[in-house]
Amino acid sequence: MDRYATVVLADIPRTIDKGWTYRIPEHLALANVGSSVLVPFGAGKRTARGFITDIKNTPPSDIPLDSIKNIDRLLKQEPVITKEQIRIAREMRRRYYCTMGDALDAMVPPTVLRVKDRSVLAARLVDRQEAIEQLDSGDFKSMKQVRVVELLLEHESASCVEIRQAAGITQSVIRTLAKRGVLELFQMQVSRDLPEDTKSVSLDSAPNLTGDQKSAVQAIEEASNRSGQGTLKEMLLFGITGSGKTEVYLHAAEYVLAEGRQVLILVPEIALTPQMTRRLTSRFGDRVAILHSRLTPAERYETWGRVLAQEIPIVVGARSAIFAPLKNIGLIVVDEEQESSYKAESKPRYYAPDIARIRALLNNAVLVMGSATPQVSTFWRAKEGTSRLLTLPGRISQQGLAEVEIVDMRREYAKGNLGLFSDRFCDLLEETLERKEQAMILLNRRGFSRTVVCRVCGWQMRCASCDIALTTHVNPYAPDKVPERCVCHLCDRVSRVPKLCPECGSEEIAALGAGTQQVEEELNRRFPNATVLRMDQDTTRGRFSHRELLDAFENKKADILVGTQMIAKGHDFHNVTLSAILSADQLLGTGEFRGIEQAFALMTQAAGRAGRGLLKGRVIIQTVQPDHYVIRAAAQQDYESFYVEEIIFRKRMDYLPFGHIGMVEFRGFNARETEDMAMRYYRMARALMGQNRARFKKTELSEPAPSPISKIRNRYRFRIMARDPSAELLTRLLFHTADHMEKHQQVSFFIDIDPWATL
Repeated sequence: MDRYATVVLADIPRTIDKGWTYRIPEHLALANVGSSVLVPFGAGKRTARGFITDIKNTPPSDIPLDSIKNIDRLLKQEPVITKEQIRIAREMRRRYYCTMGDALDAMVPPTVLRVKDRSVLAARLVDRQEAIEQLDSGDFKSMKQVRVVELLLEHESASCVEIRQAAGITQSVIRTLAKRGVLELFQMQVSRDLPEDTKSVSLDSAPNLTGDQKSAVQAIEEASNRSGQGTLKEMLLFGITGSGKTEVYLHAAEYVLAEGRQVLILVPEIALTPQMTRRLTSRFGDRVAILHSRLTPAERYETWGRVLAQEIPIVVGARSAIFAPLKNIGLIVVDEEQESSYKAESKPRYYAPDIARIRALLNNAVLVMGSATPQVSTFWRAKEGTSRLLTLPGRISQQGLAEVEIVDMRREYAKGNLGLFSDRFCDLLEETLERKEQAMILLNRRGFSRTVVCRVCGWQMRCASCDIALTTHVNPYAPDKVPERCVCHLCDRVSRVPKLCPECGSEEIAALGAGTQQVEEELNRRFPNATVLRMDQDTTRGRFSHRELLDAFENKKADILVGTQMIAKGHDFHNVTLSAILSADQLLGTGEFRGIEQAFALMTQAAGRAGRGLLKGRVIIQTVQPDHYVIRAAAQQDYESFYVEEIIFRKRMDYLPFGHIGMVEFRGFNARETEDMAMRYYRMARALMGQNRARFKKTELSEPAPSPISKIRNRYRFRIMARDPSAELLTRLLFHTADHMEKHQQVSFFIDIDPWATL
């Protein structure tokens, strides 16, 4: 008997994104719902990749039998997606302006479809010393090439997949370096073992809970026992830093596992994964699967396969782990739910907590959103009763919250201290080091200096391909380690700091503004006996860099950890008694409506790193705006006073949760063509609004304008902003316009509803 499959295709436009009917030939008897297939599509011998979403024994009545083609082959013998994931993909298409194929591709790691061999293409340097000399002489004009060479200087060899992931590059960069004779390619043997993090460990027993923790766990257990099919069982676990939220997750997970169900835990970034996974594996052993971007292809293949086979009941990972193919989820945890990294910045532009809500509904699971500094909209949901508020008001250690001091840097400048550090900070750091305790220092800007300018004519060194200033960086392999590189943080173009101003010929070239490299250098100069570690994007390119840095600091191999926002998130070091936030003001001026919320969260989280053990903690916040309400609230670690101020502002401006924003951004190499297409879209949207005045009476639509960063990688950017109290109406307007507009081959666009970044 013939069988007929409905196949959704990858890599096709939305205008033809539908279920296509194909016949399943007899030799493909293993084909099933969820199978990944190759099918004929279009003229000639063209083929397309797709997924089977349905199978019937009879063909559709409106399609002639002789026009139905056979599936060519299965890409994998077993299905790679579940029926639940197909339902999620349909919802994603409705919400995120993507195709079904885009959504399903996001759920299945590419390595699951490709990994077969036990060897992979790898790279190593041809001559280590020559590579160092080339770095020193500035032979590499792209930061992408620099990162590859520096990565291979740190590690003797690495697979090309690992290099691409760690350096954020494409294979063409590796090929270019190989053609230049800088590196050589070879086949490296790989193992399909599970990652080291998940291998058998000795199990720890669960510690005793505080009264507040017990109440939170009990509430989760009670919700888990309620049937409530079709009702979202969402909870906000709101606890100050160090209040023991993780232990609540683990106790709730134990209960759910005992009921025969599964657990899915999201953490915002790979930087948090080592400590969270350590806690999980020490409690649950090899019942934990870890999914993140730094797994090798073989590790990802093996881990995903075991999860798909329902052999592992607990999955922990970053954003994409929300698609883990678990089939009987009882508990979903979104830890540090306020983090922007849960929002995907490429198609499909999904938001992981939204997917978590969908999966919780489909599985009748409990959803726990955890944070010391929740999003204003999340806290509002709890206040309004859409979710249930669980609180952990005190720390589990005997010490209370760290004592916070605000240092007015205007007074430091007035007395002649123009440096990075206030006198008070230096005094406290010296005392901390004398007591053999540790300190963490936050400056949310990597590199050495923010920009290079001419003091005579005002010329600024800017990227030729992007509309931003270049940042100076130290060359770690140069003998003098001076900040001689100028790097674009958007396209990775590398230039040398000029000796003379190209505009006026002056020698008065100055680097302004400090980054983490400069802080590290100044700490080494002022405190020569202290060991300083730096943690930012530049020092964590390697596969295990995060873990190695954090382990070294936890094991007291360093006295000071300086870094960007990644040092502020969830780390639990009991010997840290001093936390410092330098240049707090730069966090406030991002230009994003979420910027204030994110600044408060980052300052509060950074302050929460001090005094988490038995030792008393101290916090320094350096600012020129000591009376700003965000800085005051962060200093008191008082979320609710911040929330009261911010929710009033949001209501007045119709920002989330009271209104929604839609952004349509157009990108092209020709500025006029890009702007013209944006204008055509705008006119079509205006016409649609005019035809439905009553429906769109509250909708606001701005004319096309250059984006705040108007050019990236030589592509010009124009955007249209829309606002409406209803996300559904906004989506309908923007998607309908896009679906009916004639496309331009040289101009691309995307639509983002409630974007996290609009720059």
